[in-house]
Amino acid sequence: MYHILKFTYLAVLATQVGVSLSHPSVENIEKRFVPLSMGLASSYGAIASMTLTSTGNTLITGNCGTCPGTAITGFPPGVCTGTTSAGGTDACLAEAACLSAYNNAQAAGPTVALPAADLGGQTLAPGVYTFPTSAGSLTGSVTLDGATNSSGQFIFLLATTFEAAAASEILLINGAQACNVYIIVGSSATIGAASALQANILAYTSVAVKDGASNNGVLCALNGAVTLINDALTTQTNCSSL
Repeated sequence: MYHILKFTYLAVLATQVGVSLSHPSVENIEKRFVPLSMGLASSYGAIASMTLTSTGNTLITGNCGTCPGTAITGFPPGVCTGTTSAGGTDACLAEAACLSAYNNAQAAGPTVALPAADLGGQTLAPGVYTFPTSAGSLTGSVTLDGATNSSGQFIFLLATTFEAAAASEILLINGAQACNVYIIVGSSATIGAASALQANILAYTSVAVKDGASNNGVLCALNGAVTLINDALTTQTNCSSL
């Protein structure tokens, strides 16, 4: 019941800012798909449905917030350089934008099947990628190459969980942009200690970031919490997508 009410609430907000939360029909996927956008969420380093929690000296360069929940803890000693919105209108609009991007990603295509569930060691061009198993991971580094289209998007669709191992990293080369990397997680995402990621990570449930990790992009938890420990999050508000 809570999820139904929340979806309805965010749908109303999304309508107000001109975005759609509906799923396109299969036959219209290709002709209706347009590049994803974080919209009003792009200025947020972290946005959570229920709680945003930090332990230690987390630095969020950008906004942070929750909606419809109002629990934000650990700031200070953590720092959010932008606005902090606990259940406010701005945070609710950001959550609605996350939900819209999450839903629109499901319609992205055509898709490319990855050869392995672990992204580690792969070099990939822009595209929409699916995993051979319901869960996916990153061990070591994955290289995202913008040589064919520096404004292209890298969209990774996971049915269940995503886990980045400790000290894993996303490398961007030949003009690829962090704002154009989307990891769409069907349940929850875990980012290992000392990892250096560059992506918008949209999880249906929660996002947990271990000690000393960093991310360039937005962390969105659609139905749960974002949990941080001495992490560095930086928003990517200037983006070129094609």
